[in-house]
Amino acid sequence: MVDKLEDSLPAARGIINRESAINKATEARQAMTGLAFAAFGHRQEISIASMSLMSVLTRAHAFHEGAVDALRSDNPFAAFTLLRSYAENAALLVWLKHHPDDLNRLYPQAPPDARFAIGKLLNFAQARLLGFSGVYEQLSGFAHPSAATAMTPWRAAGEDNRKVNWTSAPAFKNDGDFMIAGMWAVELAEANGHLWAECWTAYFGESPTAAVPGKWVSQGPKNSAAPQRG
Repeated sequence: MVDKLEDSLPAARGIINRESAINKATEARQAMTGLAFAAFGHRQEISIASMSLMSVLTRAHAFHEGAVDALRSDNPFAAFTLLRSYAENAALLVWLKHHPDDLNRLYPQAPPDARFAIGKLLNFAQARLLGFSGVYEQLSGFAHPSAATAMTPWRAAGEDNRKVNWTSAPAFKNDGDFMIAGMWAVELAEANGHLWAECWTAYFGESPTAAVPGKWVSQGPKNSAAPQRG
């Protein structure tokens, strides 16, 4: 897989209107989970490690479905905020791809000081996933209170556009923003699907290239813990 988010117009993805944006995003989710299921092979053993990585796939599926539902509901705030979380999921997978020993930081027994700092994941992904920085910055504009969304609920009105209408109900400002959201859903599905399959194959494939990290073990009465190797 080439580590990148495409810098392209929606039309390059076959997205030419709202309907096609939803259709292409739906197809992309099916392709993402199909790619992941193909990577499973015939594995039947279950462990904390495999369960933790499979939960990362569930998160990707959830963010994708939620974003598509938000598109259907014409809700840009929900769509872009969920896509932002979707991008963070991809950032986690980029990290695991390059730091396979850190999978156990997702284990239920991992102490608070071992858990991932989202800023560190994002900085790492921005340096290795082409196009990530620009996409994430724009998604954050909707996820956070900012000037980017100040005019979203306002619409010009009247024959000469000298009046404005406001509504508390969310809606996309225009079809272009809607199609961009659909395009990002497609691209994030591709990134999450390929990265997840690569991580799964590295740990659990027929010829693993990464050792599965051990469980965390208690180190004393203060709820501290250390990873158990081997």
